[in-house]
Amino acid sequence: MRRCEECHRFGNQLVLMKKGRTRSAEDDCPICQLPVPLDIKQSEMRPCCMKLVCLGCALAADKRGMWDCPFCRTPMPKTDSQVLAMIRKRVNTGDPLAIWLLGIKYEFGQHGLEKDVTRGVELYERAAEL
Repeated sequence: MRRCEECHRFGNQLVLMKKGRTRSAEDDCPICQLPVPLDIKQSEMRPCCMKLVCLGCALAADKRGMWDCPFCRTPMPKTDSQVLAMIRKRVNTGDPLAIWLLGIKYEFGQHGLEKDVTRGVELYERAAEL
């Protein structure tokens, strides 16, 4: 087992590859409690509750005729302005995830927003401070 000089001096071993990295519970789908796939195409961020829901749970809800958010049961927005209104409502409460998501919308000019990278970076920094 390899040791760095400082760790060796203090008697601590570096066990970087032995245990591996475990994912936190925040990476789990709030409905099925399974880890959300790392592929972003296999999950959806819900603008109403800012929950990352796996597509399996979203599809299961759709098959049951539940067209609302499968987590909070809020009706899904139909227009870009409704999506932005939901995100801004969460931003006004100080939700860092919503602030980060609004930054993405500004950076890429999504949902009818004018592309503004500077505003996006400002929102990223604000979210990181929270």
